[in-house]
Amino acid sequence: MTAPLSIAPRRGAPGHRSRRRVARAALAAILVLLLLLAAGWLLWDNRRLDVTGYDVTVASLPASSEGLRIVQISDLHAADFGTFQDRVLADTGAARPDLIVLTGDLIDHRTADLSGVLELAARLASIAPTYLVLGNHEADSPRQDELLAGLEDHGVGVLRDEAVQVRIAGFDLTLIGLDDPRVRAAAGLPSRDPSSLLASLAPPDEETTILLAHRPELFDSYTGAGIDLVLSGHAHGGQVRLPIVGGLYAPHQGWLPELSEGVHERGDTTMVISRGLGNSIAGVRVNDPRELVVVELHSAE
Repeated sequence: MTAPLSIAPRRGAPGHRSRRRVARAALAAILVLLLLLAAGWLLWDNRRLDVTGYDVTVASLPASSEGLRIVQISDLHAADFGTFQDRVLADTGAARPDLIVLTGDLIDHRTADLSGVLELAARLASIAPTYLVLGNHEADSPRQDELLAGLEDHGVGVLRDEAVQVRIAGFDLTLIGLDDPRVRAAAGLPSRDPSSLLASLAPPDEETTILLAHRPELFDSYTGAGIDLVLSGHAHGGQVRLPIVGGLYAPHQGWLPELSEGVHERGDTTMVISRGLGNSIAGVRVNDPRELVVVELHSAE
């Protein structure tokens, strides 16, 4: 009787197995390289600083005026990596501004030491007249009072739901500053409609009026009171910026925010929104470089 045949499973040839191992190793190397490139790009993307210039026409500026240059610093969140604040100061000085404005969130609740922030403020004030309004993060900082006192000691004007008349670059100007709504809420005070407050603060004549207000989503409340220019921040550029789509998410606006950066117009009022210079809760930006804004105001005539 013939014994049954025993058939062993066929195994790949040694050369074939070797090629598969090489392919897997090459794929792993490519993935590692892509991850390293992505990490490097993200690190570079989060450390770059854009200086963005905007030209804004203001009907109330005298025709004889040569214009007004404003540097806007917003949402710094006491950022301090490497020589970042030195870069901000250098770029601010290079812009040769007539006016510097700080539009909220200079610090946040994590800021334990104010010495660096106050040194920055003092150096800014030595470049040009400097004014600040409070953002939502200063409202929740236990160092708010210390910050305000230090800013005033270092020559920075703090505008808290008030207006001041100043003479800059040879002509008169009204600056209005609004506290972020969170400031009143944190103090246990009832909310206040910005439009009603602005109606009592805006000048009655045709004087050029600039509003410093942290929240861009309240734009409709800023119009109709003779405001020529609003300077705002808070949205951080949408944190992640997608091609064509724009910003992905902004606080108090949600997904795909309309007002996250750049120039916006409603009626006779123009608003410029800074992408900001620091980060708060979300610590990483994507395709959303930090931004120092330079606004050139020109006469319409």
